[in-house]
Amino acid sequence: MKTSFYITAFCILFLSIFLVWTKFEINNHDISISVHEDDDSYKFSASYNDSNTSRIQQYINNSITPNRLAGSENDNFDATTTLADRTRFYVLEKPGRLKIELDKRKNSTASYLRIKKMCEGVKGVLAGK
Repeated sequence: MKTSFYITAFCILFLSIFLVWTKFEINNHDISISVHEDDDSYKFSASYNDSNTSRIQQYINNSITPNRLAGSENDNFDATTTLADRTRFYVLEKPGRLKIELDKRKNSTASYLRIKKMCEGVKGVLAGK
């Protein structure tokens, strides 16, 4: 009788520790990227660990120089923006999340390729390259 009590108590304790551990575990590899492209639009979205936000913001700001999107890691950016070269696109940027949409009909081929190259670079930053 005592043995089954100790085994049950041990199992409940182990299960409790496991559930607490999984609830608070931080996994740096939770990255989700999707790209959708057709004749009229280019859409890029990514979700990633919040700790990568400043690296992503820095990469994007370097890619669109002389323009800037956000100043700090806690900034949220949700707007349609026009760059100095007349590239116009929508950006939703929050800690751990990025969404970019470009209308190919309203932009030049050079603008489309610039944004596509930037998004490919974001993939590389998230992959640790």
